Amino acid sequence: METHILVIVYASFFAAAFIKGATGLGFVSLCLPVISSFIDIRTAIPLVILPSLLSNVMLIAETKRFKASMRRFWLLYVSAFPGLYGGISLLHHSGNTAAKIVLGAVSIAYSLFLLFRIEFTIDRDTERRITIPVGLVNGFLNGFTGTQVMPILPYLIALRLERNLLISAINLGFTFSTLVLLLLLHEFDFLSAGVLKASIFGVVPVVAGIYFGGKLRHHLSDDRFRIAVLLILMVIGINLILTS
Repeated sequence: METHILVIVYASFFAAAFIKGATGLGFVSLCLPVISSFIDIRTAIPLVILPSLLSNVMLIAETKRFKASMRRFWLLYVSAFPGLYGGISLLHHSGNTAAKIVLGAVSIAYSLFLLFRIEFTIDRDTERRITIPVGLVNGFLNGFTGTQVMPILPYLIALRLERNLLISAINLGFTFSTLVLLLLLHEFDFLSAGVLKASIFGVVPVVAGIYFGGKLRHHLSDDRFRIAVLLILMVIGINLILTS
């Protein structure tokens, strides 16, 4: 990739990791739409794989809720796997434009959901009934667009989980999906040596971003920070749809 593209990619990695360090969420949702505005989404998705994986593992280790997350949500994680295969198969056959439009739409939906604090509650009986459909849809959107947050984020928020369990549960889901996606990207020939090399070097800005974002978490109003980030994400989503 050209130098100016790499600069954009690594700056996006740092900014998204910084925000994830401060909020616990948002790495792929923020950097993937930005990067996809400059390069083919079929290149952008494998490019964010390793930095995304690193950011997830760092957050899981910090929350110390791995066992609790696995006990309660293992079926949610497993049900995402066939969805991932279906999504990346569609990406392989449909091309770049459709995936960018869907990614833009999901980015806007994610922004609106958090910006307006849409609240609802899911009880345990409903949780058991919809776990598999939520996992399948989340896996499909992950495979097709690279985004990982919808609908798993509103689903987990609606369960009224304790904060550290919520962050652990969602990042553990991201981690399993990312590992499977990594294998599928190789299977569908999306993972070239050049992209993999650029992705490996991307762990440096990610570690720095997570570290400094974590420092900021204790000194900044959550509401102001969240609103600014989500507005930026919404603009990026709209731009993806228009430019596609």
